[in-house]
Order: sequence, then structure tokens, then C-alpha cells
Amino acid sequence: MLLMKKNVSVAIRPFRATDSAQVQTLLSDVRVARTAGNIPYPYPKNGAQAWIASHGAQHRSGTAIIRAIICLQDDQCIGAISIDQRSRGLNGSGNLGYWVGVPYWNKGFCEQAGQLMLALATKEFAMMRLVAAHRIDNPASGRVLEKLGFNELEPQRMTNLSGQYLFRCYEKWL
Repeated sequence: MLLMKKNVSVAIRPFRATDSAQVQTLLSDVRVARTAGNIPYPYPKNGAQAWIASHGAQHRSGTAIIRAIICLQDDQCIGAISIDQRSRGLNGSGNLGYWVGVPYWNKGFCEQAGQLMLALATKEFAMMRLVAAHRIDNPASGRVLEKLGFNELEPQRMTNLSGQYLFRCYEKWL
């Protein structure tokens, strides 16, 4: 399903195997790994192909909703947005995460994809609450979360693939 709203330049959709070369290129940039905090660097050879192949099982098990962020201008995959650590039921919740490749930074793509993902989370998955975090040295991600209506919680120490960093944590009731 391609999800779009008026006056946006992005859509979100499930990843396709054909997205793997573009994802591999975008995630091979150390700057993406540095800002995301959970992407290994160097990015493993064929890492994108394996990652995309894992989405079906995560979707079937209900643990994650993972979508490609597509630039409508050229129909190119420019990043990813996901909700993982999903809990289901009346108080369904999850953890929102996103990244875009460096050429697409600071152009509003994450905010637009976030709006689409929030709509998907509430309408198709009946989620009630989302949490999110960003590295303290990535204030642009905090601005995205604030524009999406997330409220900041107390800063916390969290461990990621690269060690420990101070993160700003947010939540949003849907």
C-alpha cells in the first residue's frame, strides 16, 4: 500500500527487494550510522538485502512495521521509517525510528514520512502510544519529533551498537 497525503513530497510503502542497492548505498555513509545510532558501520556487504528480507517475518509476527520512505519526485527510496518493539491490544505501543540518506537531510522528508506513519499506526494498527529517541548530538531529529507532536521525557542513557550515548526520549499518545 502506498500511503500519501496532499502537498507532500514523500510516500511510504513496504520495502521491495529492488530497493536493496539504494539502501546499501545510503547506509554505507558513516554520517547516517553516526546519527541513527543503531546502524553498523561499516555497513555489511549485502546488509540491505538481508535486512529487507527480514521484514516479512517481523510483519507476520507483529513485532515491527517497516516502510521505505519514497521521494515522489523521482520515485527513489531515500530512507526508512519503522515502529518496532510493538505491543498489541487495547494499549498498543511501539518505538518510532527513521533515517534518510545524507542527500535528503534537512528537507522535511522525515517529518512528512512521520505524519504518514502516525496515520498508519492509528488507522491500520490501532496503536495508542509511541515512544522515540534521538542522539543528543542529532538535534534535527528532535525537531522532527516535536513537529510530529511528541513530548520530551527525561534524558536517559541507552546502549546501542556503538556503545553508550545520551539520548533525548519522547512519547506521543495517539
